[in-house]
Amino acid sequence: MADAPQRKRAFDTYDLTLVETREIAPRNKHLRFALPAGKELGFHAGQYAQLFIPHEGGVRRRAYSIASSPWHADYFELCVTLVDGGISSTYLHNMKVGDKIQGMVPLGHFLIKDESRDFVFIATGSGVAPFRAMVHDMAHRNLPRELYLIYGHRYEPDIIYRAEWENLAKRYPRFHFLFTLSRDTNWKGERGYVQEKVAAFVPNLKEKAYYICGLNNMVTAVNERLLSLGVPKEQIFFERYD
Repeated sequence: MADAPQRKRAFDTYDLTLVETREIAPRNKHLRFALPAGKELGFHAGQYAQLFIPHEGGVRRRAYSIASSPWHADYFELCVTLVDGGISSTYLHNMKVGDKIQGMVPLGHFLIKDESRDFVFIATGSGVAPFRAMVHDMAHRNLPRELYLIYGHRYEPDIIYRAEWENLAKRYPRFHFLFTLSRDTNWKGERGYVQEKVAAFVPNLKEKAYYICGLNNMVTAVNERLLSLGVPKEQIFFERYD
């Protein structure tokens, strides 16, 4: 009897090279990692990379959502928040261009599988990373869907990729965004939590598909709010960062 063909893994481990690092908010860095020469990465917007962080106790594995569009096959980008005392985030923030690290990619199932509806993306902090990948992917393909981003943070300087979102809305009229801040008393825009903004910002809200990403308390609050507004649970998808 012939041997069954081996199933190819959807992910692999690579020796990655940091080719770009820049600060995008006071505690957030945008990192671009290149694959080895000749390698190409096939992934879906919403997936993540698992980096192998070296430290004195050995190697720590840490997952980060891919923040770049899958149309770039020779590199991927991450958005990393510096956590006080955090071994992994401190290591990544201290990396210099040309430094190498091992990583496993792509992983995860936080994917868009049905594009028949308009989309609402709701995030706080670095939870906006997978939505950067999703929105840029859809814009690149000129998907005939309305895209809404509700993004929350504490203070105005903390808004990640702010100029990018603002420029995209000018170039791509199907993209709409709302920033809301919870603690900045000088902010002239929307204030409060993301779950409080859905009803006024999203038209025909029961017909949309909702994607939520961030810390557990926020995800739970948004999910409960959407259900209370009559959004079917089958149209709500989320990824928790804790």
